[in-house]
Amino acid sequence: MILNRLILGLSTGSFYSLVALGIVIIYKTTGLMNFAFGNMAMFMAYIAYTFVTIGVGPVWALLFTIPVAALFGFAVEKYTLRPIRNLSHSSMLIITLGILMILEGLVVQIWGTQYKSFPELVTGRPFILRGNFGIVVFRRQDILVFSILIAVSVAIFFILKYTRSGIAIKAVSENENVAQLMGINPSRVFSISWMIGTAVGTVVALLGAPKTYVSPTMMLFYQLQGFTAAVLGGFDSFAGAILGGLTLGVIETFVGGYISNELKTTFSLALIIAVLLIRPQGFFGSREVRRV
Repeated sequence: MILNRLILGLSTGSFYSLVALGIVIIYKTTGLMNFAFGNMAMFMAYIAYTFVTIGVGPVWALLFTIPVAALFGFAVEKYTLRPIRNLSHSSMLIITLGILMILEGLVVQIWGTQYKSFPELVTGRPFILRGNFGIVVFRRQDILVFSILIAVSVAIFFILKYTRSGIAIKAVSENENVAQLMGINPSRVFSISWMIGTAVGTVVALLGAPKTYVSPTMMLFYQLQGFTAAVLGGFDSFAGAILGGLTLGVIETFVGGYISNELKTTFSLALIIAVLLIRPQGFFGSREVRRV
């Protein structure tokens, strides 16, 4: 029973880790919290749903939607945020809130308010492992989600360490002005981070769509939990985002199983407050030092 709950917690935590990664990669490079992150992914889920309705399989719908999501992230950064980047930070936050509300209104006008069903990306009987420890069940969905988390994590690590764009992202996240003096174009880096973040969010939306259905509020819970995972791990740490999400998923599963299922969300909110009070930079983030 404990092992099964642990596996379920890691599967749930993989969703949170992916959301946290998408949020962190945008925040780390631009210093901006994208409040529209969930609704941008939700809008892309409706695009994928449209592909499915015309006869495209769910896997192909996912593959077709990811580049559309990347272009969408690019367009949002270039045409709504870049023009006001040199103005106040609060103006950019308000823009993301505006995008959130616009996208929610658009999907209601285009697709209506009824929930849309989305097929599973993988189907089939779960894998069952028997031994002295008991019976452990591995659902195909759990294996898929965890595999995608590993693939995305490895891809981000490879991009940041071995590509020019990744090196530019790290340079801009450390110091935008110095990076610009070195010949790096910050605007290009910001666009890349928004493209990656939006694509990752879209993957989460389509993985969760069979369970949550495609709806205007489908990403609200995932965004909240992803934000909690990012706070727990540290907003300047990709590894922290991954470990924070997995940790939160495991803790949440055990709280729901052994204490109360209704306390899971409350526990997440309480965890944010506790971490911010005890260690504001998160458990894996670095403390910012300023000269005064």
